[in-house]
Amino acid sequence: MKTTPLLLSATLLACCLQAAVLPEAARVDQLLAEGWKKNGLQANAPAPDEVIVRRLYLDIAGRIPTVEETESFLRSNDPQKRAKLIDQLLAGDGFTSHMFNYWADVLRMTDNVKGRLTAEAYEEWMKKQLKANTPYDEMVRRLITTEGGTWDSGSIGFWMRDENKLDHLAYTVQVFLGTSIVCAQCHDHPFDKWSQMDYYGMAAFTYGMNTRGGGNDYLKFKKPGELDKEAMKAMTKEERKEYAKKMRSDKEQQPKVDKEQLNQVRQVMGDVMKPLRYTNISWQDGKLPALPHDYKYSNGRPGQQIQPKVMFGHEAAPLGGETTLAAFARWMTSPENPRFTTVIANRMWKKVFGLGLIEPVDEMTDSTVASNPALMEYLARLMIEKKYSLKSFLRVLYNTEAYQGMASTREVAVGDTYHFTGPLLRRMSAEQVWDSLVTLTAGNVDDMVDTDNDRLHQYLDDLAFFLNTVKSKGVEGLIQVSKDASARLAANQKELADMRARLAAGKEKEGGMSAIDSKQLAQQASRLRREAGQDILEALLGEDRASDLRRGYNARQADSKKAPMIDKEKLASMGKAERKRYLDELKKTAKNVQGLNVRASELPSPARAGHLLRTFGQSDREVIENASADASVPQALTLLNGPVVQAVTSPVSSLSLHLGKAGSAEQKMDLLYTALLSRRPTSQERAVLSGVLAERGPRAVEDVTHALLTGSQFLFIQ
Repeated sequence: MKTTPLLLSATLLACCLQAAVLPEAARVDQLLAEGWKKNGLQANAPAPDEVIVRRLYLDIAGRIPTVEETESFLRSNDPQKRAKLIDQLLAGDGFTSHMFNYWADVLRMTDNVKGRLTAEAYEEWMKKQLKANTPYDEMVRRLITTEGGTWDSGSIGFWMRDENKLDHLAYTVQVFLGTSIVCAQCHDHPFDKWSQMDYYGMAAFTYGMNTRGGGNDYLKFKKPGELDKEAMKAMTKEERKEYAKKMRSDKEQQPKVDKEQLNQVRQVMGDVMKPLRYTNISWQDGKLPALPHDYKYSNGRPGQQIQPKVMFGHEAAPLGGETTLAAFARWMTSPENPRFTTVIANRMWKKVFGLGLIEPVDEMTDSTVASNPALMEYLARLMIEKKYSLKSFLRVLYNTEAYQGMASTREVAVGDTYHFTGPLLRRMSAEQVWDSLVTLTAGNVDDMVDTDNDRLHQYLDDLAFFLNTVKSKGVEGLIQVSKDASARLAANQKELADMRARLAAGKEKEGGMSAIDSKQLAQQASRLRREAGQDILEALLGEDRASDLRRGYNARQADSKKAPMIDKEKLASMGKAERKRYLDELKKTAKNVQGLNVRASELPSPARAGHLLRTFGQSDREVIENASADASVPQALTLLNGPVVQAVTSPVSSLSLHLGKAGSAEQKMDLLYTALLSRRPTSQERAVLSGVLAERGPRAVEDVTHALLTGSQFLFIQ
């Protein structure tokens, strides 16, 4: 066959395009190859498209691909289709949802804490950071230095997660610096160099964060003429003298406030202020921790206040006008702090390949050595070069030949070294299992990831408006509102008493009161009771906002976001009896379908005990990265006997709608394999399926669905 210049050029161009890889990815592969050569290893075989498309969707979007997504990828002849799919998935809402699940586990984000408002605002804040690809170092600085109310930023949930500030420091250092220092909180660390004094020196940077504000604290008004002691610290002697003189003058000119009246205001408004509890944090610079009463070492004494001092690295001295907390955040996230960059690079490597170059990822010591030191050093530099963009960093890893090789099936024992000849074979996380079932039931619902909770923000805006109004009214204004409300309440109570007397008198008369008169009196009584309870709020906020606050905030109801789909064409083609059976089946399974139509990131976090997510190992959010991928009997029973298969095989599920459009029984089998495994059956599997079809007939589809759902090929990321 004669090769024309045009054909040769096209062939060379195709080869170049196929070979075109990110230079950073090529460098990663080179450093891995050097490690393989030293250890007499070679790379795993390249993974085919059927494996890669499923792996990429699970690893980046957190779910299996839909039938359409799989077929579109497999049909494409574009030599750059893998790189393009990686970019597409990194830019999608599926990535936001999947990464949120990851960080919810690492940061122990939970709805089951005091201050549900703050918890939900924190979750929403995190989703927004991930969607916007906020640089990781910037995100961490925002978390550490955040301040104010939930309406200012949901990031205050980071501090609200733990009331004990000493515990919070240990979690912070473990997550962001990969160092376990918790033992040193009570005594010198038995296995590392950290002392209890080191721990308290580190805690001094964050000890000034007050997380107990809110609620009735907002009713602690500053008295007229009361000195601001914090402001006086920065004054000269003469300035303090003039300031004190002015405060005395202000105090004399201000009308006196009746303490009894003020207490009455606090009592009346107590319930109104309850939603404001656990919604505010504030920083007090200069507040220091004291050594515990049982401190036993010679370098300090019990009760001694400890000044801020970092445990390793360069010093964290505040710059001009900078708080100690801001200095701590700047020190922690600095590229000059090698642990910060190394830890996040190692965490992301583990997320992609299944194991860290350093294990455990959060127990680094001075003697820790990565399994491939040159690669770990390069990844840390790469993270800095990418300006801590996690998407850009992950894009490099997903484009490596090592990642796109076949998975290694050998289990790596604790203490063994793995040289990453390919990603490790892993079982899906609980969230990946759930989101994949959602894909089978409801299709692609990635666009339903909620990064803007409008109802939450409306309620937070009302709270902020209420708080600002309370502050602007001041003591005298609130007392006047309370007096007016009390007068109205007394008048209403008298009118209610008169009504009750009239009702009682009417009943004593012959024939009693007419039904119309009785109803009108009852309505008036109900109206007066409502008015008495709303007077204070309405006086401060207006009728609409007062009504919203009294109604309270209703947490999200994720299960009702999307109604089941009905195949109208199929319904129209049915006879009367068949249509009745179809609709009856729809009613039976609709509840199950609605339970599987939103992603795990949109459900309460964590799920309740007994939920499929918890059964498959979702973290309880009590310990850092506490999720489990271990198999269990309840998992098998859930897939075999639970409502899952009913939802997946329901007449209104996405899978059933696709099956309904398939022709022959063999085509239905192909469709099932494509939907669940992203590939067609092998010749050996077709032979088995042929026997199942012959034996089970119409029941074969449900049988094969059961078999595939409970099989390792579905549950594992190959």
